[in-house]
Amino acid sequence: MQVKTLGAYADKISVEPGDTIAIRVNCDEGGPDQFGATIVRLLSGDNQPAGPGYRDETVDLAANGRYPARHQRIFPGSHGIAPHHAAFETLESFTVQILFWPTTPERPWKSIVSKFDESTEHGWGLFTNGDGHACFFIGDGNDHTTARVAAPEPLIARQWYLLAGSYDADTKELRIVQRMIQPHATLPERCEATADGSTVASPHNHTAAFMAGAYNHRDNITPWFPGGHVNGKLERPVVSHGLLGDDEVMALTTGPMPEGLKDRVVIAWDFSIDISTDRLADISGNGIDGEAVNLPMRAKTGHNWDTTQHRWTDAPEQWGALYVVEDAIYDCGWETDIEATLPADVRSGLYAAKLEREGSVAEFVPFVVRPRKGETTAPLCVVMPDASYLAYANIDETFDPGYDFQFNRVARMGPDDLYQNDHPEIGMSMYGLHADGSGPHYSSRLRPVVNFSPTHNSLWQLSADMHLIAWLEHEDIAYDMITDEDIDREGVDLLKQWPCVMTMSHPEYTSTRMLDAYEAFTGQGGRLMYMGGNGFYWRVAYNPDKPGVIEMRRAEDGSRSWIAEPGEYYMSFTGEMGGLWWHAGRAPNKLVGNGFIAQGFDWSSPYRITKQGRDPRAAWMFEGIDGDLVGDTGLLGGGAAGWELDCANPERGTPPHALVVASSFDHSDTVLLVNEEIGHMHPRIHGSINPQIRADMMFFETAQGGAVFATGSITYVSALPCNNFQNTIAVLTSNVIRRFCDPAPF
Repeated sequence: MQVKTLGAYADKISVEPGDTIAIRVNCDEGGPDQFGATIVRLLSGDNQPAGPGYRDETVDLAANGRYPARHQRIFPGSHGIAPHHAAFETLESFTVQILFWPTTPERPWKSIVSKFDESTEHGWGLFTNGDGHACFFIGDGNDHTTARVAAPEPLIARQWYLLAGSYDADTKELRIVQRMIQPHATLPERCEATADGSTVASPHNHTAAFMAGAYNHRDNITPWFPGGHVNGKLERPVVSHGLLGDDEVMALTTGPMPEGLKDRVVIAWDFSIDISTDRLADISGNGIDGEAVNLPMRAKTGHNWDTTQHRWTDAPEQWGALYVVEDAIYDCGWETDIEATLPADVRSGLYAAKLEREGSVAEFVPFVVRPRKGETTAPLCVVMPDASYLAYANIDETFDPGYDFQFNRVARMGPDDLYQNDHPEIGMSMYGLHADGSGPHYSSRLRPVVNFSPTHNSLWQLSADMHLIAWLEHEDIAYDMITDEDIDREGVDLLKQWPCVMTMSHPEYTSTRMLDAYEAFTGQGGRLMYMGGNGFYWRVAYNPDKPGVIEMRRAEDGSRSWIAEPGEYYMSFTGEMGGLWWHAGRAPNKLVGNGFIAQGFDWSSPYRITKQGRDPRAAWMFEGIDGDLVGDTGLLGGGAAGWELDCANPERGTPPHALVVASSFDHSDTVLLVNEEIGHMHPRIHGSINPQIRADMMFFETAQGGAVFATGSITYVSALPCNNFQNTIAVLTSNVIRRFCDPAPF
C-alpha cells in the first residue's frame, strides 16, 4: 500500500496576486533528506477509476524546487501559562488552590496547576497521581528529590472539587485539603492529609512558568514544551503567601479579592473575564496575566452555575471555567519551509503547494487566489466552503466500527487515513471526540489536514468539490474564487462585485456574517447558485483575533456526533447561540428554498422534472434536455441526488413563490429522515415509504432582479463529469450559469 511521509499547512487560506504564502512542512524521520515543492493550479482531482483524473497546471515561481526534509514536532494539549514573575520569588510558606472538575481523574501524573519543571522535578503543584487521587507535589531539582501528599478520597469524574495544597517553609509539612463543592449523601465532603517534606531543600523554581492544566518540560531535542496535560474544567487558580485556612481558601473562589487577603495573593486567574480572548486575567493586582494556549474551551459553566441563566454574557461570573484537554491543537507553530510569492498576473482560482518526497504520495496544501481587492475577472464567483472543510478536518470515519452500517459498504483506507492514524497529534475534526469524550468546539487550519486534499480517496468536501472545478475547467467557464473566511471578514461588499455567486457541494457551516452577506446579496439583485445539500445548517463563529479557526456548539438538535453540555450552547468567540440556523429563526429554506431533510450513503437517484419546472419562469433551464429525467448518472452513487438531501418546506420558510422545478425519487431504506424532523419515533423514516425524503431542486426570483437556484443534493456536482462531461446535469448547470450571469433582470 502507498504511504505518506509528509504533513504540511499554510499560513493563509486566501491570497491575492502578488501576495506571499508560507508553507510549513514536517517530514517523517528515516526517509529521504529532501522533498520537492511546486505551486500548482488545481484543475481536476478525482483519480479513481471512473473519475476525470488528476490535472494541474504549474505556476512558474522561484519557490518551486527542492528543500531539505526536517522533522517538526507538535505539542498538543490546551492549557494556561504565564512566564515566571518576580512576585513568585518572595514566596516561602504558601498555598496553591484551584477548583477542578476532572473528566479522566485516573490518568497518571497530570498537572492541574503547577509551577514545575518535570525534567528536573523542580517546583510544586497539584496533580492527579495515577490512582484517581489528587496530590500536592514538591521537588527541589537536586537529584530528583521530591515529596508528595495525596488526598485520601478519590476524585470522581464530572464533580466539582476545591483543592488546596500548602507548604510550610518552617516545618516542611505538606498538606492537601479536598472539598466536594456539591456534596453527596454518603461521600465525605472534605478530606485532608499531611506529609513530611523535609528531604526537599526548596521547592521554589524561579524559572519555570506558572501553568494551569500542564507543566513545564524539556528533552534533548526541544529546550521547552508543555507536558502532563490534564482533562477537565479548571477555575480560579490562586497562589497565596502563607498557610490559608478553609474559610480563607473558600473566600478566594469567587468575586474580587477579599480585602483581608489581598496583600497575600500572588496570582489569581479569573477565567470569567475576557472570555472571547486568550487572556487569562490576573485579579491579584500583580498583573500576572496568562495566555490560553491551544484553545482551551471557554464560556464553560463554573462551579457556581445556578441554571437560572443560560447565556454567559448575561452572568459571566457563572462561566468561570476553562476546559482543557490533552489533545487540543490550534497552531502547530512550525517554522516556514517555503515562501512563495505569487505572480502579479496569476488568475483567480484554486491552487496548492504540491509536495513530493520519494517513497511517499504527494501532500497538497490548497489555497485560493482571489482577485485583487475591488476587482473581478469573471461574472461568476465560486465560494470555497473552508468553514465546512474545517468542521470535517481530519475526520476519522474510516476507523469507525459503525462505518459499514452507516454507508452500507466496506470502509476503504488510503494513505491519508493511515498517516492520520500514525499522527494523532494533528488533531481531530468537529465530528470526533477529545480524549476525555468531550466534543471539539474549535477547529483550526494551522495544522496538517489530511482530507483537505484534491485527491483524497473519500470523495467528500474538497475531493468531491473538485468535480465542479474539473467541469468548469473543461467547459472553459471563467470564474473567480473566494472563501468563507473572506465573506465573514468582508460581507456583502465582497459578494456584490459579482452578478452570480456559486457554492460548492456541502456548505454546511455558516457564520452570522456569512449568512447576512448571502441574504443581502440576493436581496440586492445578486444571483445565488446553491450547488449542494445540507447547506447553511450549523451556525459557527470566526474570531477576528485568531486567524484560521472556527467555533461551533452542537446545541439540542440536528444530526450531530456530540451534544453541548447544558448552559454551554453560546459560543465563546461571539456570545451567539450555537446550533442549527433553523433554531435561530433563519432556516436555510429562507435563503435557498430548501433545507436538510434526509441522509443516506448507498446510492443516489435521478431527479424528475416537475410541472413547476415547465413553468415559463423556469423552463429555460431545461432547454436541450429530452424527457423528464435529469441526473441519472453520477460518480457518487450513480445519480445526482444523494448522500444528503434538501427539500422544500413552507413551514421552514420556503418562499411562497418558489418553484420546485425537479424532485428526486426512488431512495433506499438506508436514506433516513434527519432527527430534527422526528418528533417521536415511528417507522416511516425510510426513503422508500416517506415522501418527504427527496431532493427538491428550487428556483425563485429575489428583489431587484436577482434569483436563486438550489440543487438540494451533495452528489449533484459529482454528476457533472460523467460521460466525459456530456450529461443532463452539465446541460442544466450551463443553462443556469449562462442566465444567472446575464445582466438582464429576472
